[in-house]
Amino acid sequence: MGASGKRPFSVWSVGRTTNPGTSSNKLISHHDHNGQNDHHHNGHADQIGPVLRQLRDDPVLGCGDEDDATRRKAAWRQVVLSRARRSRHDLLCAWAASPPGRDLDRWGEEAAELILKARDSALHTVSLWSWLEGCYQEQAWLSLHEAEAQIIEVLPLEELRARADGLLGKARRALGGDDPRIWCIKSLLREDATARELRPRLAHLARATYDALDDRYAQSRGYRNRLIRLTLMALAGIVLCLVAGTMSTLDFGPTDQANAGAWRTVVSILLFGSIGALVTAIPPLAKANGARNPFSLPLFQLLLKLTMGPLLAIVGLLILQDKLIGRFSTPANLRGLLIWATLFGAAQQSVTRFIDQRVTRILG
Repeated sequence: MGASGKRPFSVWSVGRTTNPGTSSNKLISHHDHNGQNDHHHNGHADQIGPVLRQLRDDPVLGCGDEDDATRRKAAWRQVVLSRARRSRHDLLCAWAASPPGRDLDRWGEEAAELILKARDSALHTVSLWSWLEGCYQEQAWLSLHEAEAQIIEVLPLEELRARADGLLGKARRALGGDDPRIWCIKSLLREDATARELRPRLAHLARATYDALDDRYAQSRGYRNRLIRLTLMALAGIVLCLVAGTMSTLDFGPTDQANAGAWRTVVSILLFGSIGALVTAIPPLAKANGARNPFSLPLFQLLLKLTMGPLLAIVGLLILQDKLIGRFSTPANLRGLLIWATLFGAAQQSVTRFIDQRVTRILG
């Protein structure tokens, strides 16, 4: 079922006999086998624009998609394709319900072009740079959101009222319940405003709502890239610790490892620091909001914690070795050394706690 509760359009239903009294009798018709035009009941089936015709016959957004590669795409791409199919259905339903006498050769062309652009972005192969910048994700969602606003501008009055209910709920979450544009729409709905009065206001509210959502989307992507940069910096610190251990400049001096190289001790400390970080990373990640996030913020949040733990383990043991903490000193055996490394690795939670709070706000 589509968003409007009607049967979805498909390339297979075009030109078939449908049951009168349902929305399916408004399907756009093709030429029949004899080359004759099977005109629509409202008299403008042959005036469909080229882009709208392409959208109608598209095999990916229609029912003819048998490409396994499309179904194997990432989750965010599947969401975009699903929303594009819904927007296609809404646009074709609005076209079928549009009265004759309009500029039908350009009717819905811009919205159809935007839906096709979102489809292309969802199917496009990305490079590492475009993945970091989110080029195709941004293009897909911005195109879909503008297409939905333009579809509102061509919906009949009864569809406008049905669309207004869902849009008001989304606008309250994105803009806040006290936004004057929301109260304006509510007032128009109570006054049984005409389509000419309601349509531009509702389209304006849709664009404002989607702008706020798109800004949060970009904020989420930007924070993911920041977590990646911090993780790379922590990894560089780990590599420097390994180099220092190889050069024997880091010597924690456990008596039971006198014949072992310093780098082996450093590697053991780094590993147990990661174990301590993992233990304290589980609770905040388990409490993470389950909302859909295409940038996998909890994953990069975990990677940062796992790289911060080893660094804190090394720094903490150096502090113990230099006796900067009263009544504590470096353990004389490797077992005690690794216990302290685990404890200092677990202390990463005190450093990354503000990152957990930030991710929680973004996901919320």
